[in-house]
Amino acid sequence: MTTIERIKDILKKKNIDALIIPTSDPHKSEYIPDYWKIRSFVTGFTGSAGTAVITLQHAGMWTDARYFIQAEKQLIKPFVLHKLKTRQPEYITWLTENLNQGQIVGIDTNLFSTSEYNFFEKELSKKQISLINTGDLFEELWTDRPALSTDKIFIHDEKFTGFSCVEKIETIQTHLSETNTECIIISALDDIAWILNLRGSEIDYNPVFTAFLTVSKTDTNLFVDNKKLTCEIIDKLKNDKVTVNEYSDISLYFKKSEFKSIEIDSYSLNYAVASSIPASCEIKQNSSFTAQLKAIKTDKEIAHYKNAQIRDGVAMCNFLCWLQNTVKTEMITELDAAKKSAEFRKQQNNFAGLSFEPISAYMENAALPHYSPDKENPVFLEPFGMYLIDSGAQYFDGTTDITRTVALGKVTQEQKTDFTLVLKGHIRLATAKFPYGTKGFHLDTLARFDLWQNGKEFGHGTGHGIGYFLNVHEGPQGFSQLHQGTASAVIEPGMLITNEPGIYIEGKHGIRIENVLACVKNSKTGFLEFETVTYCPIDIDLIDVDILTTAERDWINKYHAKVYELISPHVDGDVLHWLVSKTQEI
Repeated sequence: MTTIERIKDILKKKNIDALIIPTSDPHKSEYIPDYWKIRSFVTGFTGSAGTAVITLQHAGMWTDARYFIQAEKQLIKPFVLHKLKTRQPEYITWLTENLNQGQIVGIDTNLFSTSEYNFFEKELSKKQISLINTGDLFEELWTDRPALSTDKIFIHDEKFTGFSCVEKIETIQTHLSETNTECIIISALDDIAWILNLRGSEIDYNPVFTAFLTVSKTDTNLFVDNKKLTCEIIDKLKNDKVTVNEYSDISLYFKKSEFKSIEIDSYSLNYAVASSIPASCEIKQNSSFTAQLKAIKTDKEIAHYKNAQIRDGVAMCNFLCWLQNTVKTEMITELDAAKKSAEFRKQQNNFAGLSFEPISAYMENAALPHYSPDKENPVFLEPFGMYLIDSGAQYFDGTTDITRTVALGKVTQEQKTDFTLVLKGHIRLATAKFPYGTKGFHLDTLARFDLWQNGKEFGHGTGHGIGYFLNVHEGPQGFSQLHQGTASAVIEPGMLITNEPGIYIEGKHGIRIENVLACVKNSKTGFLEFETVTYCPIDIDLIDVDILTTAERDWINKYHAKVYELISPHVDGDVLHWLVSKTQEI
């Protein structure tokens, strides 16, 4: 009996008409542990976003445009690909159209946020369709399921952090007093790691660990698998006055509590935990308090972050010099190039891993914004055209994310024109000056303006927040055309945010230029502006100087002068020669 047949057999026995399987863990993490990759196990599709729906008559998988090609290749029978027009849960609409009154939809409430559950229940009830909790059906179905990690937690040294754990908890307790709230529950793993000045290694690319945290006016409780704690961690938590509880006791804690009010983030707290809060307790929704605290970096953190970016710039310069020289004489695949970029980063001090899987794409492959090299069908780089690499690293003093599109030899005028239009948008955003209260969607247009004037556009957001030895994608801030989500957050001093406009011409080429910006306040005007804190040359061989204004040429020359000043003391030989040639004035 196949897995699908076994699932359908369980649904029949439990009188359930449909099962929703998300890409999720109990904390709504972007990257999830192998144990929770249930949707991949069931469907065969390994992309990082998608939702499966199984009924007795149909097996469907919903994902967005980033993964259409991959899904079509990987989905196992009888799954049918449903192409999302947006990233909204369109499968709920499908269920309301294909189920009848009185039928039942099952979900594991550990894997859906409180806001998702409430939305599902509201929409399904319009057709008088019931929503029930199935629990984890795959404990027995998935016989070779990966084990939950027991990797040890480690301390993020206070020499790198802006505040001590005690200071952060006191800030949260002040917030509770000001809002007349008795307790806050924190379920986002990066928020927990940041508050406690602890890190983990159980999830690829994100140095976090699985846990819940509660802070009340009088005490702090950490819910975590005790196997992950060393004597050093136990002592630290004791000194920080944090009580350790078993991870599975979180729901019991609330059932026994006598809190009159609790603050939650309904977008990250799963419904299974939220439903354990007594009905008599007032639930207050605040989706951004701890995220906001984390997002605004201190002067100390920004200083450390710039040092991390210098080392990352050295690694990138070593890599790009190697790439542009070696491609002339050796056979290099996209995957070879990605691995080489990682090798150069591993040589840097304070290196703690990659921050995401590199996107290494040559020519038309770069037109797929989330392309991943195929080991089975390698693509070789040639000494002509353009190559794009989007990559980053975790350092103890910062998380990096940079994209460079470079010439590997002769390029066309169309490629240079497109590159320069993207660069113009990048510069417009990097040089923006704006009043306090400005949001990400207010600024997003700047990166698109020059492309729009030439009838061109790109389909992704222009930028995202970035962590400090934490998640490469961090809220609440971001640049996007959408008037919701991260783009609706106010941009504030101390926030780090990427600037990454692009253009993607199907079957030809893709271009993206990405730096990290730090928001700062201009002491003279009181307005806010950005400082670029990524240090790596932008390929001047791809710039059509005639398209640039004088101000834009000045910006690129000043940026390259800064890159040379910071990187040149750390390189020599061929790399120094390459750096000189790539930072000359245009």
